[in-house]
Amino acid sequence: MPRYKLTYFSIRGKAECIRITFAVGGVEFENVRIKPEEWHSKLKQSGLSPTGKLPLLEVDGKVLTASKAILSYVARVVGLAPEESFNIAQADMLGDVIADLEDNLTAGFMETDPDKKEKALSAANEKVLQRCGYFEKLLSSNSKQGFFFEDKLTYGDLVVFTFLNSYFLKGSSEGIPDQLKDFPCLCTWYELVRTQPKVLEWLQNPPTDMFEYIY
Repeated sequence: MPRYKLTYFSIRGKAECIRITFAVGGVEFENVRIKPEEWHSKLKQSGLSPTGKLPLLEVDGKVLTASKAILSYVARVVGLAPEESFNIAQADMLGDVIADLEDNLTAGFMETDPDKKEKALSAANEKVLQRCGYFEKLLSSNSKQGFFFEDKLTYGDLVVFTFLNSYFLKGSSEGIPDQLKDFPCLCTWYELVRTQPKVLEWLQNPPTDMFEYIY
């Protein structure tokens, strides 16, 4: 069995779905959480990450960066990728959609001008709700057993669930976000994913050294 080492900041952010995918797949990994100052003052200049970015996955000494690439790889390793090629592409597409939302929110939070920050976050929130409408349509057209693809939980489900759970409920293991009430298929799906035993176990036992959430 290869040794997996995942390095990211002590936040959920772009690495949380990768962590959950490892956990749900039942594959052990070293979950390294570092402080931003540690990364910027030392590790970024060390050449540890060939792209100069995190998250970073090491597999028996080999290195992979870019959260979407890592997630897709880990999902195949642990058996959480869809079986059909087109559905794999759709799962990757969901990863791109979520990455776009994350980038918009991060840019808003980093804005220093109060008025510009408020406008940026308001626009980002509106885009999140618009994408919820897209998720609703995709679920109603694709789902057989309540999941996004085929009849099983995949990383397409996990990447959307992790984002919505982080953004609306700050990682809570309880209930369905009120903001999803206008999307009945999405509500049913959210509860189905949330109550998967290993997903619920992860949510109920968060790391004790987490910093503030970034969204």
